[in-house]
Amino acid sequence: MVDLALIVEGHCEYDSFPSIISKIPNTPHYVPIINAGGIGNIMKNVHEQLLAMIKIHSPRKIVITLDYRDALKENLVQDCIELKNMVTQKCQEFVESQLNGSLNMPNNIVVVIADKTFESWVCADFISLKNNENFNSELITEEFQNVDIEIPNPSQWLTSKLTTDIDIKNRRNRVKIYKSIDPIVAREKSKSFDKFYREVTNTIINVA
Repeated sequence: MVDLALIVEGHCEYDSFPSIISKIPNTPHYVPIINAGGIGNIMKNVHEQLLAMIKIHSPRKIVITLDYRDALKENLVQDCIELKNMVTQKCQEFVESQLNGSLNMPNNIVVVIADKTFESWVCADFISLKNNENFNSELITEEFQNVDIEIPNPSQWLTSKLTTDIDIKNRRNRVKIYKSIDPIVAREKSKSFDKFYREVTNTIINVA
């Protein structure tokens, strides 16, 4: 049994969250993560991901993270609220289907939407990006209050600030970027990341 587990949309989140969560106070030392392999797979098969996680780890709390923009591109929803409600409903249906079963069900399953994408959360700590070897600090001149609103295309923004010949899709480069992110700073500049931060903070206390 573990206190917290994550189901995440893709490779970026899967690669980054161990480092990010390790810097958030009062989080468990071990947090298992399932990479769902895309938003479509979560929308269709979240019950299978929940079942696998619960069978193996019996988490007391599960946090599911999704990108709003990906859902919008695939015409799955009209807004963040609809996306959250759809996945939350699927989770509730799964829980209800297991009421008479033998699984050790979690106390809480929470859906957190990254607005607009996970990369928004990376942009939120633009201070650390200035000191990252993959970025040209002279190009990062903006001062943001809420990157969810102020950066329409976070992937494009990140790419525009890179030093020459850096492939941001390369896993080694991505991990170097993620390791520099300070979640305490990032939560101040992204309301959606602040939601994630609050859901994983004090997990042990909340679910004990």
